Amino acid sequence: MARPTEYENLIKTRAFEAVQPTPGAVAGYLKNASDYLDVAKSLNPDKTLQVFTMAYEGYYAIVQAMLEFHEVRTKDSGRNLAILRVSQDLKLGPGEVALVSKAHERRNSTSYTSPFPPVSRAEAATIVAILDKYLPQACAFTGQALPG
Repeated sequence: MARPTEYENLIKTRAFEAVQPTPGAVAGYLKNASDYLDVAKSLNPDKTLQVFTMAYEGYYAIVQAMLEFHEVRTKDSGRNLAILRVSQDLKLGPGEVALVSKAHERRNSTSYTSPFPPVSRAEAATIVAILDKYLPQACAFTGQALPG
């Protein structure tokens, strides 16, 4: 598969590694993203951490689908670089990229450091909206049908 130069450069720097594609993985990740979105939308909006977590994990499932599409996986770089790289592929605006990057930081801080400050309702709703907006674009980019 011919990868974009950006991905080849990330392989050369050992941030990503080239992998053989796993049949059905792109569709599976996108289905997971869709399921996370459905759950996030169904939750009580006052359960901000749970809504936020579902939406964040849904967006990361999109990231995994896009990495699989390009036949790469993260190596030394971790999630943040993958999130930023895929966000560029999907053409998120600068403000959206900042929000997704902040969501990654929030996810790490609420998971590994402290539950404070609590995730706000606005933060949770924003990540749900980004997931909802970019799931169809990720499906189109990868040639997959929008999971139903």
